[in-house]
Amino acid sequence: MAGWEVSRHPEWDMMYASGLTVREIADQCKRRGNTVRAHLANRERFRKGLRAQHEAAFANRESDHQTVLWKGRLKGAEDFLASHGRLPGHGGDSTESSLNAWIAKQRRAYHRGELSTSKIILMGTLPGWNLSPQRREWNERWRQRLIQLEAFIASTGRTPRWKNHASEQERVLGVWLHVQTQARGEGRLAWWREGALDDVMPGWHSTM
Repeated sequence: MAGWEVSRHPEWDMMYASGLTVREIADQCKRRGNTVRAHLANRERFRKGLRAQHEAAFANRESDHQTVLWKGRLKGAEDFLASHGRLPGHGGDSTESSLNAWIAKQRRAYHRGELSTSKIILMGTLPGWNLSPQRREWNERWRQRLIQLEAFIASTGRTPRWKNHASEQERVLGVWLHVQTQARGEGRLAWWREGALDDVMPGWHSTM
């Protein structure tokens, strides 16, 4: 078993070192503030200078500080995601469109290298926020195809065939799975997609 010199919560250490407060870390990780505070106090014993690193990073936050308005916008986007199961789009009502524009502004700052580490961490509650709308749509289509694959396997007890198929639905799923197999073999398949396929179908591969 690892000793106390190995952090139990390295993500908390990273957040703290980047300038996030104990309260922000607790809110982000859904843990009690006292738990986070005790952990960080313990880490300071084994990682001298962690608090000084935090204080320096916190002082530098002023140029890109999370204002009350910024935090309110993030909370609004989080609430929208919880209610609708997706990020705000540009085609909704004024509130949704405003949140969509705010996320786009954060995304542009991120890709220009102008978004602080602390803001990037806090934006992590919004999956895909830093992806273009087109990329998010592609990812959503991929997830829907995975759901269809899982349903097919559950109903037939086998993987879909892309050649000797019994239906058009099976052919579509078989071709899709074959493409994923090729992408994995060539090292082009995103890690999260490979992991999702592993969860649905351990040892997956396409069949003819």
